[in-house]
Amino acid sequence: MDKKVVLKALNSFFKDFEDALQNYAAINSEIIDVIITRNIKDFKNSEISVMTPDNYIKLKSS
Repeated sequence: MDKKVVLKALNSFFKDFEDALQNYAAINSEIIDVIITRNIKDFKNSEISVMTPDNYIKLKSS
């Protein structure tokens, strides 16, 4: 988490600031390729993949 992430979150289209922080911190990390959440609708503006825990487990199990 750095100033760049916070500024992107503040200026984003996310309705929830904490969701925006998580999204841009994940993108900024360069190693995270999916956000796992029960609230997929909150991440509709995400630039990376978003999955529910169940879908993620199913994907990794196959």
